[in-house]
Amino acid sequence: MAIINFYKPIGWTPLECIAEIRKMHPDLQDSAITYAGRLDPMAEGVIIFLSDNDRYQKEAFQKLDKTYEATFLFGISSDTHDGLGIITPGFIPTESAVTEAFLNITGTHILPFPSYSSFKVQGKPLHWWVSQNRLNEIEIPQKEMTVTTHDLKSVSQFPLSTIRNEVLERISLVNGNFRQKECQQSWNQLPSELDYLLGVSATLTVRSGTYIRSIAQMVGTQLGCGALLYKLRRTRVGDFMDSESQHHIS
Repeated sequence: MAIINFYKPIGWTPLECIAEIRKMHPDLQDSAITYAGRLDPMAEGVIIFLSDNDRYQKEAFQKLDKTYEATFLFGISSDTHDGLGIITPGFIPTESAVTEAFLNITGTHILPFPSYSSFKVQGKPLHWWVSQNRLNEIEIPQKEMTVTTHDLKSVSQFPLSTIRNEVLERISLVNGNFRQKECQQSWNQLPSELDYLLGVSATLTVRSGTYIRSIAQMVGTQLGCGALLYKLRRTRVGDFMDSESQHHIS
């Protein structure tokens, strides 16, 4: 039995993490291992893995609060609400407008699940409905998403060329079928006159089940300018910290 605090690198799936855990812990080679909560492909940070009888604690671990370091971009949006999506240009808001909007993110919001997510409707994950062009056949459920605290670290202009290069590199790290080529093409097709985006870095503590990219989409919609989640690192799950996690060494 084991409770493993593992640091997921960018691009990895939970199954790839489990394969690495088995390499790091030969005594778990034949053990059943599950994970208590996911992280999106473009995100990194703490995931808790449970083996053998500890797997029966999964629900309790899934309910733990979490802390994230996040960077949001304003002036573009995507159908996934993060960088691994098809990009739509918007407009650059003022720094004061973004700062004021962030004053209102603490609290509970009723928001739809991201359509590109693993939440199941009629037994199928939402991303399956999208991939089959059948999203119009269902109603995307909404849920409570709660930001308990947030600390706005910085608001600054990010050169689009720098952002694009970083995002394209991260997309190249993602395995599996996530429309990587289409996403990269959409980044490369952004208008040439869009030479910078407004970036906001913040630390957020949230209740279980809160999608940080949904928070980004909410604020971008409120401002009308578009926004997406650019970078995400989960630093804490309950009492489990990233500084104590088992890091993958490449």
